[in-house]
Amino acid sequence: MKPSVGTNLATHAQLSKSFFTNHDVSTLSIATASVHDEQLKDVNHERFPRVDYLELQRLLNTEILDYSSYEKYTMGEVFRKLETHLRSDIYLATLGWRQSHKHDLVFAWSERAGIPLAVYKRFLASDHCFVTMFQCWSNRQELAIKKLNLLPAMDKIVVHCESMKDMFVDLGASEDRIKVIHYSIDQKFFSPSVSIARAPGRITSVGESRSRNYAALFQAVKGMPVTLEVAGYGHWYAREKRNVVNGMLPHNVSLSRHMSHFELRDFYASSQFVVLPVQDLVYSAGATVTLEAGAMARAVVAFHSKGISDYIIDGETGILVEPDNSEAMRDAIQYLLSHPAEAKRLGDNARQRIVEELNLESYVGNIAELLKKA
Repeated sequence: MKPSVGTNLATHAQLSKSFFTNHDVSTLSIATASVHDEQLKDVNHERFPRVDYLELQRLLNTEILDYSSYEKYTMGEVFRKLETHLRSDIYLATLGWRQSHKHDLVFAWSERAGIPLAVYKRFLASDHCFVTMFQCWSNRQELAIKKLNLLPAMDKIVVHCESMKDMFVDLGASEDRIKVIHYSIDQKFFSPSVSIARAPGRITSVGESRSRNYAALFQAVKGMPVTLEVAGYGHWYAREKRNVVNGMLPHNVSLSRHMSHFELRDFYASSQFVVLPVQDLVYSAGATVTLEAGAMARAVVAFHSKGISDYIIDGETGILVEPDNSEAMRDAIQYLLSHPAEAKRLGDNARQRIVEELNLESYVGNIAELLKKA
């Protein structure tokens, strides 16, 4: 097993206490997500996992600005539809900019708000510290950053994998401004279930089609004595132009259009293992699925990508095969189906790594520590 590099839970308990007593910096937390009433009522997190930006508020007592802001004004609803195509949360960033004068530090949880906020900071007077996270990446984002010279407006940049850090350094950012903080999910909510058994011959895949090569996966499983169920959708708040899996499906493949977090947990639990036909991207596409499956002690077979290699240790917590290679994917699937003990070993190792290293407490605590230093 790879040695743990995450901060342990006891340390984070001490961090939480020190932040409440010593941290007097006013922080605006801008989250490109939202929670609904049922989540807020679920205080014991029996039906919904913990939310990272709410957990950060427990440490830093931040002011939160999220997608719920769109519902307060008619213009917000208009922008919500427009931004689905723009893939940039201009309205949320504008609200954040208007409130930024009241805060010492502004933290954007993704580039959707981070890039337009950097534009404001680059061309308008401002004295607050600005930290932004980059979860995804595209050629259009790179063009905007280069053409508008936005890197100087970002005091700190948070990324989820080493390949993203290398990319920003290549763009001209200094290494000390780029912080790799590996992503995490709620490992307490996603945990092995003793009440749901693995269904014989059943494997699953999860994720939006824009970062997946489902055609290659379907070709891999075609004719195999296995049932593949695909949940090709985003979270309920996601705003994607294409969020369904299109094309002809082999007879042994079926689609699930929507399911709750509770149902998703059972979806993983009933799987022999999880397959992830992620495209070879510089950002960590597929990390959420990898972590959720691993937290459920399910092995992941994935196409190798620059970003996912931070989350799957080949031969230890999962199996990585050549990108877009259907035959290699087919061989790996067949191998784990024929060797269930190996699939269990990989899944158990994945669960152990997440509990020890990639847990939610470490993730949120590392972000809080970075913001405190910034």
